[in-house]
Amino acid sequence: MHELYAQGDLLIECIGETPVSGTIIEPVCGITILAEGEATGHRHAIYDTVLMFRDDSLARDVPEGLYVGHVRVESPFARVEHNEHDTISLPRGTYRVIRQRELQPGDAVLVAD
Repeated sequence: MHELYAQGDLLIECIGETPVSGTIIEPVCGITILAEGEATGHRHAIYDTVLMFRDDSLARDVPEGLYVGHVRVESPFARVEHNEHDTISLPRGTYRVIRQRELQPGDAVLVAD
């Protein structure tokens, strides 16, 4: 089982070693922005040095529009910060970042054996 972290509408999954591929997402003024709030403008951001990349082929199992990207932490840890949530410390590793969505009652599917 992979380690999972959640911060607001983001789900961050430690996936082990994955080669960097796809498009590198450059930090803005040294800040790696994972997502920005649509209503508040607050952002999920990493102020430590990390490498963020996006490769849709690594997210084939993620529903359309929910894949944010991958983050590689090479230092002992990196902090994900947001104005309205507790800070998360991610240990060294590679993480897949996806948006969580609210489930509605009709979204549940009962499985019968």
